[in-house]
Amino acid sequence: MNGWLLDTNVIAELSKRQAAARVAAWVAAQDEATLFLSILTLGEYEKGLANLPLEDPRRGMIAAGIAALEARFAGRVLSLTDSIVRRWGAIGGLLEMRTRQTPPVIDTMLAATAIEHDLCLVTRNVRAVRWSGAALLNPWEESDPTCAC
Repeated sequence: MNGWLLDTNVIAELSKRQAAARVAAWVAAQDEATLFLSILTLGEYEKGLANLPLEDPRRGMIAAGIAALEARFAGRVLSLTDSIVRRWGAIGGLLEMRTRQTPPVIDTMLAATAIEHDLCLVTRNVRAVRWSGAALLNPWEESDPTCAC
């Protein structure tokens, strides 16, 4: 493994005043250079910002938070590529066939991104992508044997 792809739920947890101790400790123990984001995470935050009324006083703080997140991960924000999207299609089809349910698009896109970049996907949503083929780590739990990162 070349590092860690952080799901939006990990970033959201870290932004809380009282972040889960295990999550905060796990992130603090990592080399910052090995932590990556998907452009999808920035997109999810932009969606949340756009969903707020223009007069909402939180808009400025949230926009500044998005800018700070993008600056912190400069050079480590992974875009979607043709190969990631094709892998996503294969993962989605496999999971749907296996579970008889349509898997969450963003979760499976993150799994495909992790696989393409040889990263371990760090997420609370392990169940959604368990059979994707991605190495997974749930930092809310003490240990997760599916990731040997």
